Amino acid sequence: MKTVFTLGPASENKRLITQLTRTADRFRLNVAHITAEGLKTWLERLAQIFTEQGKTLPLVLDLQGTKMRVGNYPRCDSIPEKVHLFLGQFSDDMTQIPIPYKNLFQALSIGDILLLNDARIQLEVIAIQDKRATAKVLTNGGLSAYKGINRVNHPIPFRQLNSHDQGAVELGLTYPFVQFACSFVLDGKEVSPIRQQIRDRYLIAKIERPEAMHYLSHLDQGFDELWFCRGDLGAQVGLKSLGQLQANFISQFSQLSSPKFLAGQVLEYMTHFPQPTRSEVVHLYDIQQAGFDGIVLSDETAIGQYPAQVAEFLVQLYDPS
Repeated sequence: MKTVFTLGPASENKRLITQLTRTADRFRLNVAHITAEGLKTWLERLAQIFTEQGKTLPLVLDLQGTKMRVGNYPRCDSIPEKVHLFLGQFSDDMTQIPIPYKNLFQALSIGDILLLNDARIQLEVIAIQDKRATAKVLTNGGLSAYKGINRVNHPIPFRQLNSHDQGAVELGLTYPFVQFACSFVLDGKEVSPIRQQIRDRYLIAKIERPEAMHYLSHLDQGFDELWFCRGDLGAQVGLKSLGQLQANFISQFSQLSSPKFLAGQVLEYMTHFPQPTRSEVVHLYDIQQAGFDGIVLSDETAIGQYPAQVAEFLVQLYDPS
């Protein structure tokens, strides 16, 4: 099994990254959570480590793609029962949620259901004005800056990378080890506008909404690799349906030529504890037998307490000796 380790605050130590290079097949950075200056720092750090190690690993820059996020919004445990969404980047008023995506307001209709922060919040649109919308809260929960937002059942059409993604692409292209991943793909039509930006670099499709399951053959043809991402996908379909959706994905492996990776709480227990659960160990065996080519770890190595132990466990698990 191939492994992709997400880098973050828990794994920015140079010595630890050097240790992780002995286990990981690739690294990943979530561009949505990194400033342009921060990304530059990461790329220079990795380039230096690779040179010193005499070993270069691919780094996947995970672009927002079609995934939308709220702007800079104050952290809260619950939002007001009626909120106003507006086209903008910043708000210090909890009744006003900034959304920096013009496409969303162009596509919204009264009655649309919006999910925020991995479906912790559910809104129903009750009024629409130019670049503004009013919504009532159906399910309340916590919210803070840059959490995800999407429309249920009616994906917002993708036209081009946002300015933050474009900046990350321009910077990433100056480093030969950089690959790219696109979030929230739908039908493969995303490939053309992204390819215009990234040229011939390796491109990964992140399957994070159920509608994409109807277009797997198109995604397989247009992208170099497929990631089945259970985080956002689980928020979209609900936990009850996630297992069946994964089984449906596996059932189509014989028709797919691209490598297939599993992402989303693969070793979640090790985010907080130095060993995995027996259930996770068995699950790793099952997904390998099912035909997955690899796994993508997120919190486990990006913000977890035991990234070194995660790497050591995987060495022991997959060591052919």
